[in-house]
Amino acid sequence: MNTEIPRSQPQQQPGGCLTGVARAIALVVVLPVRLVWDALAYCLKQLWRWVLAPIGRALGWLIEYLLVIPLRWLWEWVLAPLGRALWWLVDLLVVTPLGWLWRWVLLPVGKVLWWVVDLLLLTPLSWLWRHVLAPVGRAVGAALAWAWRIAGQISRAVGQAIGWVLWHAVGRPLAWVYRVILTPLGHWLRTWVWRPVAVAARAVRAAAREVRVALFGGASH
Repeated sequence: MNTEIPRSQPQQQPGGCLTGVARAIALVVVLPVRLVWDALAYCLKQLWRWVLAPIGRALGWLIEYLLVIPLRWLWEWVLAPLGRALWWLVDLLVVTPLGWLWRWVLLPVGKVLWWVVDLLLLTPLSWLWRHVLAPVGRAVGAALAWAWRIAGQISRAVGQAIGWVLWHAVGRPLAWVYRVILTPLGHWLRTWVWRPVAVAARAVRAAAREVRVALFGGASH
């Protein structure tokens, strides 16, 4: 008995027809573009192979033989020897004489001048500063400091003396007048003048209020 299950037949996809139509349209659109692209690529390849590359090689040959080689020859056989000759002349006529002049004339003369300046100017000035000016300056500074300190003491003493004189000549008499005369006088005036006057003034104001109330009426304040 055959128990094998029969295989199912593959079902046809519903979009098969549309796919074929789309591919045909794409082929019709893309094929001319691809043909033009391949033709351009072939033409450019042949142009590079048979035109541009030979022209480039020819130009390189021309530049090499018309520019590079002449310039190299000019540098090796004209400019470099001329530069070496000029440097030899400059060294011979300028650098070497200047070096000789510096070594045998300017440097010894400078040393002699420095020795003369040191002997006639710097050494005497140094000795004068060390043994005369500096001690005199220190002495003058010390004298000025002492005079400033003594003048301060004298100024304080004079101020104290003027203060003592002013106190005894003006301040003490004024204080005595204030304490002995003006203070008792003020107390007397306050007791026997200002107070009675104030009492009389208050009495006059009270009488005036009473008269005003009696004449015009109204509450007294």
